[in-house]
Amino acid sequence: MASEINYDGVTVTELYEAFTKHGIPASDASVLVSSWIYENVGTAKRVFSYAESFPAVEPGCAPPPFARTFAHTDWVDGEDVVQAGQTPGEEGFNERFHRIEHDLDHLGTDLAKAFSCMAAMRVSLRRLLDEIRAEINRLHSTVHENKVTLGPHAIEQIPNYIGALDFGKYMGTTMFMDKKVSIWQTKAGTIVLPAVETLGVDVVVGPKVRGAAQLARHAAEHGDVRQRFPREVKLVEFIRFFGEDELADGRTIRDVLKVLPADTSYPSLDAMFGEVSEREAAIVRTTVGAPSAVSAALGIEAELENIADADIAMLAGVPTKARAALTRAGISTLGKLADANPEQVLAVMKEAGVRADVGDAAEWTGYAQTLSKLR
Repeated sequence: MASEINYDGVTVTELYEAFTKHGIPASDASVLVSSWIYENVGTAKRVFSYAESFPAVEPGCAPPPFARTFAHTDWVDGEDVVQAGQTPGEEGFNERFHRIEHDLDHLGTDLAKAFSCMAAMRVSLRRLLDEIRAEINRLHSTVHENKVTLGPHAIEQIPNYIGALDFGKYMGTTMFMDKKVSIWQTKAGTIVLPAVETLGVDVVVGPKVRGAAQLARHAAEHGDVRQRFPREVKLVEFIRFFGEDELADGRTIRDVLKVLPADTSYPSLDAMFGEVSEREAAIVRTTVGAPSAVSAALGIEAELENIADADIAMLAGVPTKARAALTRAGISTLGKLADANPEQVLAVMKEAGVRADVGDAAEWTGYAQTLSKLR
């Protein structure tokens, strides 16, 4: 049998009995004893057990069987005898009312027992919760004293300044309680914010310059698109076949292609996507404040004449690990990413062990092509 903890001539049992003899409840005594052990003896692997007994079934609170003694048979006017006393064939009012009294007394006793049991259960629950509170406080005390030792860090060669801000996914603007608001889908859920002019943010993460990239992703992920239009593309026919298809950002192909003139045709799908890219970039270029917004959003110098020479370090539309892999492969600027074909980008990702598919590669290159045309 294991020896009992003894500190300065006092055992755990003696301390516990001393507490309970002075009227301290068992649960409180258990908390005090555990605190004494922690302060004077030290700690071991902690196992929490309730000191307060709380059985699943309490036999003393089970209600006794109830059988109603009062039963009434309807009377008939002019035929049945109504009287106070009891005679053969008639119970009388007195007996009937006494039976009602008996049934009410029985119900009253059962109800009183139910409330008594609930009161006792409330006391037990309070003591159990006190035990849990004390245990949580001890855990907090232990954790608070522990020093956190950080492990080794993998530091990207490319500084991801904008990675500290999780913009989420911009869903658009709407009216809420007569006010214009913007909707963002983030890791924490859907967020509603007051609608403000955020051209700089939209340049990086908004839908204004992502249409061509989304079209390129859709075509890469759905082989029937290029099978249907292997060469010349008439806009009307393309919309008739694929206009209602939903893109990855929730818009339809019809919505994105609204920037193109009606009844136009293009020598290939890539030419049509390029025209969408050019028109989206033109919309941003002609917006007041666009040059400053582009510089701030992409972290480039305002005097940089060709935005294609900008480093991809601030390109939030491409994951951090993917940007690092592209830089190591020599694709370090927006222009180089725009000139790369999706197959080349996908090969870089596979070699670096970065999870990506052909749709991702097509979207990244298409995105870079549009951004390269902003200045």
